[in-house]
Order: sequence, then C-alpha cells, then structure tokens
Amino acid sequence: MEEPDEHPAPLCETAASSLIACFAFEGSPDDASQHHFTPERVRSVEYAPGRAGQALLLKQGSKLYFRHDAAWTAPAMTIDVWINPASLPEKRRYTVIDSGGKPSLFLLPGGQIRCTVGVERNVPYPVVPGQWTHIACLSDGQTQSLYVNGVEVDRSPSGPVIASGEQPVHIGSDEPSGEDEFKGLLDSLRIFGRPLTPQEICAAAGAC
Repeated sequence: MEEPDEHPAPLCETAASSLIACFAFEGSPDDASQHHFTPERVRSVEYAPGRAGQALLLKQGSKLYFRHDAAWTAPAMTIDVWINPASLPEKRRYTVIDSGGKPSLFLLPGGQIRCTVGVERNVPYPVVPGQWTHIACLSDGQTQSLYVNGVEVDRSPSGPVIASGEQPVHIGSDEPSGEDEFKGLLDSLRIFGRPLTPQEICAAAGAC
C-alpha cells in the first residue's frame, strides 16, 4: 500500500497544453487545468484525507457533472487517477469517470478494471478496498494500455479516441443515468490529450 506523500509535487501544471482537466479535490470539485471547468451539478460530495492532501469522498447519491466541452475530445488520451474504494461492486460497477462516447474508467465486480480509451477492455486486477491504487488508462490512437501502480498490466489494439456526442462528463457516476456511483475516495484525477510515457506514469504512481 502506498503511503501518502506529505510533500507532493504540483499536480496541475496549467502551462501543460496537453492537460485537459486536473482535479486535486482539495476541498473543491473545480478543475485546475488551463480550462478551469466548473461542475454543472454537485450533490452529496464530501472531502476526506487523501493520498495527497484531501480526496473526493463519494457514496450512494453522490453526483458530479461537467458540461460537454470540445476540449474533452482528442485522438489520444490518458486517464490518470488514484482510487480507494470502500468496497468492490457486487453486481454492476463503480464509475470513476464516464461520458457517452468519451473515454471512461470503471471498477467491476471481483476487482476488474474497465478501461475504455478507444476500445472497451475489462482487465482482472486484485484491487483491495480501503487501499490506494493508482490507475492510468491510455491510448495513442492505435494501442490502448492499462497501468496499475506504475506497471503495465494490459495492452490491446485500439482505434482513435473519438467522442460520439455532447453528453456531460460524470465523475463518480454513470452517464446518462447518474447511477453506478463510486463508493469510496478518488484523488488526483487528471485527463491528458496524449498518452503519458511509462516514466511519467511510474512517477505519478510514486513507484520510481
């Protein structure tokens, strides 16, 4: 289990043109990237000690939506996040981030991780409730990869990352139903319009 870093490096580098959105969740759901997205709807979200500073605490009924913006679409992309589920889903799934046609990330029963950044892919992994796990889901438009705790655990052929509509972006619940709520903590969620390098992912996971 990774211990919290008391002196984390700056998470949101607003000068980085490839950074689409960055959520440190330091007592606020606002995006700290150059785009400064603010949520269209916030309900029943709280904050608790996280892996670095504070984290977003989600439970049944938690809602966090962002209006569609063209900046959320790109031919290549990375979802980079720390998760700490209170439990594993029993029947359906827990949503980390989702939007119709855009990249998404889910936690499935048994600890499977569903990474969708060009192709939908379920990957078994022993995610442990109550422990922090770093996940990076990415595609360069030809290959989709999943990294867990800084290590690549899956690679598969992928098409370009293309959005199919103007649905809002949901963090912690399914789009469009608002169901399949994540139960637990999310921290340091970043979306990039490019694939991070293995070295960048390793550093984000605190593994190197």
